[in-house]
Amino acid sequence: MAEGIRHWFLAFYAVGVGVLLVRVLPLALGRSQVERRPEGRERWLPLLLIPLNFGVPLLALWLRLGELPLEWRAVRLGGLLLSGYAAVMLLSASATLGRFLRPEAVVLSDHQLVTAGPYRFVRHPIYSANLALWLGAALGTLNLLLLAAWPLFLAGNRLEVAAEERLLAARFGEAWQGYAARTGRLLPRFVGG
Repeated sequence: MAEGIRHWFLAFYAVGVGVLLVRVLPLALGRSQVERRPEGRERWLPLLLIPLNFGVPLLALWLRLGELPLEWRAVRLGGLLLSGYAAVMLLSASATLGRFLRPEAVVLSDHQLVTAGPYRFVRHPIYSANLALWLGAALGTLNLLLLAAWPLFLAGNRLEVAAEERLLAARFGEAWQGYAARTGRLLPRFVGG
């Protein structure tokens, strides 16, 4: 069971790198006009977070750095469940965003506020999914290195989310405020109406 779960997470991260290289980065290099982006140190966060998001888990899983040789099936299954959440959120959020999918916080000149799909419940489903995937990989493989590094990854994602929210609030004003009031930031908020 443990080896199968390890292979699952290795494959998940490998596919993620492929999607990043084939789908996401070309959009960032495309012809869309960026109207606004974070300034100062916040502008460079993606250069830190993208390699951290993909590189650390892949290396830790590939080299078995930090893995405990225990069964702990319930913990491992919890990690698999988190990866299921991550898969659903990553696929649906990417499809919903379409051409607005970027590896960095930006507002394009023709930007629209996306509130459909998983964005009905959570403002940042991709960040949420990446955090769930990392934690899922840590639990699923009983990897102490990934578990210990997860708070650092969370802190970096929270900085990126805050920068993105400032950009969106400046662009969409009251529409953003209303949307933010009824959705969760990183955890889905399910409300009626």
